[in-house]
Amino acid sequence: MNLEQRTQALLAVVEEFRSRRCAELLEPADAQAREIVRGALAEARRRVRTAIEEERARMASELGAAEARLATERRLATQRRAMQLLTQAWDRLRAALAARWRAPDARARWVEAHLSRARKALPADAWTIRCAPDWPASERDAALHWLTAPGSSPGLRDVRIEPDTAITAGFRVQAGHNVLDATLDGLLADRAAIEGQLLELMEEP
Repeated sequence: MNLEQRTQALLAVVEEFRSRRCAELLEPADAQAREIVRGALAEARRRVRTAIEEERARMASELGAAEARLATERRLATQRRAMQLLTQAWDRLRAALAARWRAPDARARWVEAHLSRARKALPADAWTIRCAPDWPASERDAALHWLTAPGSSPGLRDVRIEPDTAITAGFRVQAGHNVLDATLDGLLADRAAIEGQLLELMEEP
């Protein structure tokens, strides 16, 4: 084997060693690189999932807050509307009661109903009935006669009916310390309860 052949053979050995050594070094590096890429991809996916979950939670929170604000605004709007309706209804109720007092037939029923209540609820002491000045004298006399007629129960003998300019409609019966208030203001005195009944009526279909 001449020098050139020996040189070629040596170069072939060196090339084989280089190739084998490169393979030995590159394979672990490739494996490590693949592992690094897999880890990086997994971390990226985790961060994306976390970001999505956080964004969904933020959106859900904002949506919940918006729905709560909307519900509050609707409730307040409903309350404001109810108050407006109650104010209108209250004014109409007062006007309707005042009109009933001015109508003879309705006034007669008013007087009969509340004097009957008074006869059942109040003691048979001296009665003072203060009434609206527009209650006709003839009707007052008829009521007085009905209350003091012989055989009436309870037996009333001392009954006075006095007009009172502070009363716009109806009358108030006083027997000692006991009072039955059938004036317009007396009938509407428990505003909260009456407004509750008005709301129930407005809520009915």
